[in-house]
Amino acid sequence: MTTQRLYYSDSYTTAFDARCIEHTTLDGAPAVVLDRTYFYPTSGGQPHDTGTLNGVAVVDVAVREGDGAVLHVLAQPLDADEVHGEIDWARRFDYMQHHTGQHILSQAFVRLAEAETVGFHMSADSITIDLDTPALDAALIERVETLANQIVFEDRPVRAWFPDEAELAGLVLRKTPEVGGPLRVVEVADFDLNACGGTHVARTGAVGLIKIVRTERRGEALR
Repeated sequence: MTTQRLYYSDSYTTAFDARCIEHTTLDGAPAVVLDRTYFYPTSGGQPHDTGTLNGVAVVDVAVREGDGAVLHVLAQPLDADEVHGEIDWARRFDYMQHHTGQHILSQAFVRLAEAETVGFHMSADSITIDLDTPALDAALIERVETLANQIVFEDRPVRAWFPDEAELAGLVLRKTPEVGGPLRVVEVADFDLNACGGTHVARTGAVGLIKIVRTERRGEALR
């Protein structure tokens, strides 16, 4: 039995009930696999959620190699089959803002600088984006930032879904990953379409201000 990853369709739920289908360990720490979860595991450049299961701290969430099970790593063993989960909303929402903002900024770089995002990384207080160009003019970067914030201020809807094969064939994605199985698509209305498994805000206005604080050359890429 595989875990239902409920965060795919709902990034805003922070409390839920589930059943433990496996008690295990990860690197010596106790962990459980649930039949359903809203906890996001570290993947795709986005850090994992934290929170609690029956009051026990969830300190890490990871996808197990081999079978793809979602492991909820705990601060101490959990002796229960039925659990109540609560997600740290402040952390979750911060990453929702960061990740949606990254989509907007990456598309702004495509439109105004013809620069594609080749990598990104989120931390607690910032996000880095690596572009496939070694340098960009400061005035152009300012225009990109202005466009990104325009999309934020317009409060456009953000949609995430799993299109069927016929619908997917008609979508022009910013980047199509080579992955097996269904592809999840995130759309910033009339601006960006990208394959992504992360958590996102429902409207761009929730992102808040986008500010490019500095740039640096990283080999043939611009961070």
